[in-house]
Amino acid sequence: MIAEPYATPISTLEATEPAQPTFYVVNKRKFLLLYLATQGWYLLYWMYKNWKLYRTATGIKVMPMVRTFLSVFFVYSLFTRIDRRIVNSGQRYFWYPRSVALVFIIACCLGAGQNWVWELHLKIALGILSLLLQTACLLYVQDAINYGECDAAGAGNSRLTFANGMWVSLGLCIWALAALGIYMLSAGIAY
Repeated sequence: MIAEPYATPISTLEATEPAQPTFYVVNKRKFLLLYLATQGWYLLYWMYKNWKLYRTATGIKVMPMVRTFLSVFFVYSLFTRIDRRIVNSGQRYFWYPRSVALVFIIACCLGAGQNWVWELHLKIALGILSLLLQTACLLYVQDAINYGECDAAGAGNSRLTFANGMWVSLGLCIWALAALGIYMLSAGIAY
């Protein structure tokens, strides 16, 4: 039985806002480029963005700036909150946030410990090992963030911006200066 076939259809309209991201989505290639090109300095921006978005999305009073500059002390908290976000959303993602946080903290200590090593080649090796371990851990975490925010490929933030290009350029200049300094030290050239 049809009631009023010429009547205007009635529907319930609900205003829906796009979901507020809880953590910072970045394409893994972009993350890798920015992190390695800046010798790990991109971590400061990445940590700040994650804590800032977390505070905005949850309303929990965290201080993003403090947690960024003392990131080695708050990395465990960040990684477990990312995991909790994934679990609370009903998704299943198998990763080991506590173990990743521990490896990241050890890699940071290894990087800081290189300052106590006097032998140049060992110092360089420790620095590169530390950077690579940190990179592997952070790529693993970024993969979890992207999955939890329903953008597994990180397509929402995959393009390089002008500011990204400037940071990469600055980072490459720092790499060049570091390489020049290493060459001069190994060749015995005085400054």
